[in-house]
Amino acid sequence: MHRNIRRISVSLLLLVLGTALLTQCSRTDTAGGPVKCGLIAPLTGAAASYGIPQKNGVELAIEEANAAGGINGKKVEVVYEDSHLDPNQAVSAAKKLIEIDKVSAIIGETTSSATMAIADIANRSKTVLISPLASGAIITDAGDYVFRVSPADTFQAKVVAKLASDLGFKTGAVVYTNDDWGSGIEKAFQGDFAALGGKVVVSEGCKPGTQDFRTQLVKIKSQKAEFIYIPLQLDETAILMRQVKELKVGARVIGADNFSEKAILKTAGSTAEGVVFAMAALPSSEAYQAFAKKYKEKYKEDASYTAAAAYDTAQILVTTARKTGPSGEKVKDGLYGIKDYKGVSGVIGFGKNGDVTTKEFSILQVKNGDYVP
Repeated sequence: MHRNIRRISVSLLLLVLGTALLTQCSRTDTAGGPVKCGLIAPLTGAAASYGIPQKNGVELAIEEANAAGGINGKKVEVVYEDSHLDPNQAVSAAKKLIEIDKVSAIIGETTSSATMAIADIANRSKTVLISPLASGAIITDAGDYVFRVSPADTFQAKVVAKLASDLGFKTGAVVYTNDDWGSGIEKAFQGDFAALGGKVVVSEGCKPGTQDFRTQLVKIKSQKAEFIYIPLQLDETAILMRQVKELKVGARVIGADNFSEKAILKTAGSTAEGVVFAMAALPSSEAYQAFAKKYKEKYKEDASYTAAAAYDTAQILVTTARKTGPSGEKVKDGLYGIKDYKGVSGVIGFGKNGDVTTKEFSILQVKNGDYVP
């Protein structure tokens, strides 16, 4: 019996030593390989008009970074994951990126709901999660490892409330996607518009993917709302615009920042004419002009805020990792030190909650199928 115990003890010792050696070999191999980063975005389906420009922007930034030596001599490699704009698929993608691909950071997600769905995973694994576009107010408290490059919707709501007031409107309606993004904007806007002397007479939350807004529009028409503010997703926005015209609702339409996506102009067509909206302002700097030129040469289409924000996100991660090393904790600490990074999408500086605090807004209008100030 004593021999059996000794044999078991020796076997266990050999197993432990073998595991340790394998782990060491694995770490050595990883240390000599590329620095990996993940992108989670809707790359196919109805919301691909959000995801593809992000992919393009990240791709362009990483190509430039690798041409300049990568991160301290190591090549940067991006692993792309398609979320289909589904928070559940975003969670699966985040787990794969962290547990299997061993990424140093994740760029994403596109929506606030999907970003919140993976925030806890990022915080627990000490993996930096930085979104180019997610703007829901709820993300402010998403955790120490969560950052974003676009302003929180509390800023957008304030700008839109002032816009409605400046246009002379006293009564309005809000039709919004009932998720973290839409409900966050609606709540902030109601308060800001009321503070300026206005009143929201109809507020209707809609399930994501809603195809029929006629009930809400009839109510808005009967209440004689002077404008409708529509924080809706892309496909929902186009449907509502067509039904506004069909029902001859006389209210002026004010779009959310996603109205800057030209996919809306394509699907909404002439019904989008005259819509005004607020969005984070694109700079007219030489850096942006150079980026826009490279982007069009490579992808044969005009650059957008979405592409510019994703490009900046990737550039910021690389720039920070070059200074700190690619470990999540060090990159996180480095990002909090950024206060005036001059990106192609504007000046970027992070506050104590990982929110960008330096972006400005501009007011645009759809005219003759294009955007004008």
